[in-house]
Amino acid sequence: MIPIEKKPGALDGVDFRTISLVPHASKIVLKILTRRLENKAQLFLARDQYEFRKGRGTIDAIAALHVLYERSLKHNNKVSVCYVD
Repeated sequence: MIPIEKKPGALDGVDFRTISLVPHASKIVLKILTRRLENKAQLFLARDQYEFRKGRGTIDAIAALHVLYERSLKHNNKVSVCYVD
């Protein structure tokens, strides 16, 4: 807890307010841990994993599915799709 003066030259306890720096420190630690975990997670995720990866999303998966479907139509192959949520 850090006391901050409400008025300049405050001497009495009621003339101070306090702030806690713990939430700020915990945000910094959380950001550091998140970056470290993201870097480690990239080693374990498959190349075709689109969600929870930086720079990839469901739009990329839809585009890949669209290309696959067009190629299969071109070669008269059947396509089966299974969506998992």
